Amino acid sequence: MSGKESLERNILRRLNIGDIPKRSAAKYPDLTSLVFMGNKITFAELNRNCCRMARVFESLGAKKGDRISFITHNCLTYIYSWLGACKIGCVANPLNFQLKPKEIEYIINNAGSRFLFVEDLLVPQALEAAPDLKSVEKIGIIHVNAPDTETPQGWLDLDALFAAESDDSEPLVETGDDDMCCLLYTSGTEAQPKGVMNTHKSFFNTLLSGVPDLNIHKGDTALLSIPLTHIAGKYLLLEFINLGCKLVLEYAPNPIEILELTQNEKVTCWVYPPTLYQILPSMPGFEGYDLSSLRKCVSFGAVMPVPILEQWKKLLPGSEWRNYYGQTESGPLGSTLQPEDFERKIDTIGTPHTGVEIKIFDDSGNEVPVGEMGEIVMRGPSVMKGYYNLEEKTAETLRGGWLHTGDLGKFDEEGFLYFLDRKKDMIKTGGENVASKEVEDTLIKHEKVMQVAVVGLPDEYWIEKVAAVVVPYPGVEVTEEEIIAFAKENLAGYKCPKQVMIMSMDELPVLPSGKILKRELREQLSKKE
Repeated sequence: MSGKESLERNILRRLNIGDIPKRSAAKYPDLTSLVFMGNKITFAELNRNCCRMARVFESLGAKKGDRISFITHNCLTYIYSWLGACKIGCVANPLNFQLKPKEIEYIINNAGSRFLFVEDLLVPQALEAAPDLKSVEKIGIIHVNAPDTETPQGWLDLDALFAAESDDSEPLVETGDDDMCCLLYTSGTEAQPKGVMNTHKSFFNTLLSGVPDLNIHKGDTALLSIPLTHIAGKYLLLEFINLGCKLVLEYAPNPIEILELTQNEKVTCWVYPPTLYQILPSMPGFEGYDLSSLRKCVSFGAVMPVPILEQWKKLLPGSEWRNYYGQTESGPLGSTLQPEDFERKIDTIGTPHTGVEIKIFDDSGNEVPVGEMGEIVMRGPSVMKGYYNLEEKTAETLRGGWLHTGDLGKFDEEGFLYFLDRKKDMIKTGGENVASKEVEDTLIKHEKVMQVAVVGLPDEYWIEKVAAVVVPYPGVEVTEEEIIAFAKENLAGYKCPKQVMIMSMDELPVLPSGKILKRELREQLSKKE
């Protein structure tokens, strides 16, 4: 088969998420696809802009399989970049915009990215990391909120390159269904982040879930505040484009702006962690906002507390509510609690998504009886390809043909799934994953700290907050303020402890082996609050 024939056969029936905007543009060319900072982009414009960005990357020498890293809040440029990169077989590697230079350095070096593009306001932290980025050949700036920011010497201006690019024809590059299209790093339960390889095929299979599991339809207007560095943000972006919905993009979650955009754009769908649902009614002037367009509300990251639901049921009578469970590794499918069962089963995470199989296993890999606790395992075509350059960790996590989530749960007699606990010490705070060991490894570097333990504690605002117990060296005094300040210098804000307790070694619950009993530690801290 010739190269031309191979390409034609590939394009005939391939799965490439860069083709999603092309097909929606053919169906809904003049409908509004994206709204961002006053700009309204039609589906036809969206695809042309993705093609132009693909041409920009080609002009920079990007080739199939190259990783392109981004550090930015939500913006149109990133959407064009991700989907444009996919059109030519490249892989987007988005980093959390809160990361510190050393965290940036680790991820980009591990990913082996050739290119890095950084939002204007985030240039300082990238500049500090830049000298130690071993594989990066070209760095560029993205102008989002500070258009007058000076482009550092030797850097590219991605917006200028995009403006100068006139070729918006569809790139013709052969790609594989199981090729990686996104490399997302998640802290999970380990000290160092792991790169999750999500493929074109895995993302395409998530699209099967939007209609039956979330009731998303053409005509919906969704507000996307979730960072596009998250798997949930990426999934929702693709789902809304695929179904011809209008997507109102927010730079970052801002409660007042959420209310204003919902009112002004007649938003019908919200997808937020319970923390935001808790915050919004306390905003100044909340009663004056018209939220009557809202029909569908999804809660993810934690089960919706009953008092919050009761409050919102009064505010939005007749609205649909769903609890959502998933992981970066699952693409992020898992399970959803549907509206018809929401109130009577509010403490569950529902039933499996379309195309997903879920079971509960014991430590030996055997399925446990209904009602018994075990590890939540799942499988389906949305599951990740594996962890990047971590074959042993991939084999461990995907052993036996199942994704082992590290989460503990159970099924009831009706087939509803309950999330009970985390098998390891991973903390979910405000919708973010924080590995306790990563925080411990950072705090132990403080010159006054001899021992440290980090746990998650229930919190009304964060749902779960990062709490640290610190044991100073004998004869040395250290304060909570010192520890928090040190953490803020070395960790992203969401990883920093919200509570620090200073203890002596005698007060710390440990086994003879020296292992800290974190369950007992949580109990101690809860009693002291």
